[in-house]
Amino acid sequence: MSDNSSKLHQRAVYLRNLLIAHVTGRSVNEADYHKLRHYFMGHKDTSRIIPSVLEKHPDLSDLWQMMKYNYASHEDRKAFIDSEFSPFLAKLSPDSSQPSQALLSQNQFIDEPTLLKHWLKANEMLEMNPPVASEQMKVLLEKLCHQILRELKVVPDPRQHDLTPLVSLTERSLLLSPGKQHYLVVKALVAGCSEAMSAIDNLTAEGISVITDQAAIPKIDKPTSLVLINLYGSLASMLLSGWRVRQMLVEGNSQR
Repeated sequence: MSDNSSKLHQRAVYLRNLLIAHVTGRSVNEADYHKLRHYFMGHKDTSRIIPSVLEKHPDLSDLWQMMKYNYASHEDRKAFIDSEFSPFLAKLSPDSSQPSQALLSQNQFIDEPTLLKHWLKANEMLEMNPPVASEQMKVLLEKLCHQILRELKVVPDPRQHDLTPLVSLTERSLLLSPGKQHYLVVKALVAGCSEAMSAIDNLTAEGISVITDQAAIPKIDKPTSLVLINLYGSLASMLLSGWRVRQMLVEGNSQR
C-alpha cells in the first residue's frame, strides 16, 4: 500500500471516530469534519466511494438532527456510522483482500476465539497501520463491556461515553453478588482493570491527533500502539474470564 493510500485510510478512520463521538454526545472539532469531508469528496481515489452520510450532511448539526430522531440509543448511532464507513474503510484498507478492517458488527457475540482472532489481527496490522490496529482493540473492549453489562442487566450512564468509566462499571458489576464460592476468583481476575485504564489514559494524555496537510491523522506511533493493543486485549481477557466464572456459578446452581 502506498504512503498516500495509507494516509487516506488513517484519515478515514479518524473521520469515522469523529462522527461516532459526535453522535454519542461528545465534543468534536467541527473544522476537522469540514476539512476531511471536502478532502474525500475532492480526492480522485475516494470521491465516488465516500459514505453517503458525508454526501447528505454538509455539517454536524444537520447530521445530528437526522440521528436524534432516527436512532434512539448510542449503540444504534455507533452501528449506523460503522455500517456507513465499513465498505469505505475496506476499500482503503492496507490489505483490501482482508476485510478485517471493518469493526465488529453490532450484534456479534465476543467470546474467547473472537477475542484471540482480533488480537492476532491487530498485531499483524501493526506493521501497516499502528493507529488503526490499536483502535480495533479499543473498539472490541468497548463492545465486550456493553455485552457483559447487558447480560448483567446493568445500564451505563447515557451521559458518560469514555471507555475508562465503562470498564470500571463492568468491573464493579462483575463483583456484585457473584456468589461466595467464586467471589475471590472473580475479584482476582478483574481487580485492577480500572488502574490499567488509568495507565492507558496517561499513555495517551498528550492527545492522539494532529492536523497534517489540512487533514487529521491519528498520532500514535508503533511502540505506543503495540502497548495499547496488548493492554486492551489483556483487559478484555480478564473481563471475559470474570464473566465466565460467574456463568459457572449460575450453571452450577441451576443443576442442583
